Amino acid sequence: MVSLFGPLRLGGTERRAVLDEHRGLNLLVVCAANVCRSPLAEYLLAKGVESLPEFEGHSVSSAGGTAQAGSGICVRVGERLGVDGADFAAAHRSRMLTIDEVRRSGLVLTASKAERAAVARLDPSARSRTFTLREAASLAAAGPVGIPDPTIDRPLEAFAAVIHARRGLTAPPPREAKQGFFRRSKRTPVGDPLDIADGHVLGTRPHLHTLDEVAEAVDVLIGALRASQE
Repeated sequence: MVSLFGPLRLGGTERRAVLDEHRGLNLLVVCAANVCRSPLAEYLLAKGVESLPEFEGHSVSSAGGTAQAGSGICVRVGERLGVDGADFAAAHRSRMLTIDEVRRSGLVLTASKAERAAVARLDPSARSRTFTLREAASLAAAGPVGIPDPTIDRPLEAFAAVIHARRGLTAPPPREAKQGFFRRSKRTPVGDPLDIADGHVLGTRPHLHTLDEVAEAVDVLIGALRASQE
């Protein structure tokens, strides 16, 4: 059974956000290897939602689109998590993305459009609740995300439905630029604005920048989830 919760007005355009009553209460994060971007986001999101009473009973998990099962978390993420996240970092082992996990997740966040496409190939019905981290943060920041009380038992899915309705109505998030290697005076864009690049394979500075981008996107999303329940 599908229920509708109110018209959503955005820039003069009215759409309806659709809520599937049978979706699970999991928030899934997906990157490529499940050793860097997605476990960091998993930990930060779990810490963020645990302070929100409306999300009691929800879970956060992560997986990799091309993961080799059983790999440990990357050293840089372990350092970033520090003492508070030491147990999580020690226990984490990479897992391959599965269709069952996609189907039981009310919201799926990916590191890049490549993983977003991988999720859609596994389960085409998940397209409307799957976003890159930067995409979801940008859509959530575009305006208030109010969720009516009748959907309070499934706030993740309701949140996904509202920001999905904003797709095509919101500009991609701005991206930092950097100096070109040969033309240092010419500024060139850094990657797709919706992606968080796999800095794990690009060296120390890009790697740290990747972790910063994950944390920044999560901060925006936690703030939006908190505000949606007020």
